[in-house]
Amino acid sequence: MFSMRVPGNISVQTENGKVVKIILGSNETEGSEEILREIEEYLSGQRKSFSFQVEIRGTPFQKRVWEEVRKIPYGETKTYSEIAKKLGTSPRAVGQALSKNPLPLYIPCHRVVSKKGLGGFSAGLEWKKYLIDLERFRK
Repeated sequence: MFSMRVPGNISVQTENGKVVKIILGSNETEGSEEILREIEEYLSGQRKSFSFQVEIRGTPFQKRVWEEVRKIPYGETKTYSEIAKKLGTSPRAVGQALSKNPLPLYIPCHRVVSKKGLGGFSAGLEWKKYLIDLERFRK
């Protein structure tokens, strides 16, 4: 049974009924009950995708990277290099785009790792390890 403690609170920002930002490790939990319920179900291993609407804000390049990352199946990982090769760019550029991801979990950048380890994660490595372990256990 997967029993690690969720590393922190989560806040969700919405505009016009669409999620525009998910903040992992927030000081407080906030957002609509329905959206937070879906996130809670995901974090407890009961859900593998989300049904809430989002508005993805970023540069055209960031959106290309994020779209590619959304293709990584639940419970699997790819390296920054694999994503970069597919998009014809550098692993560093991929990492930079992922560091600006406003919708972690929905755009599962935790599924992108370095060749030599976890790599980075905007919410911290404790969150990244938790999410990777959760998905591998529940796959």
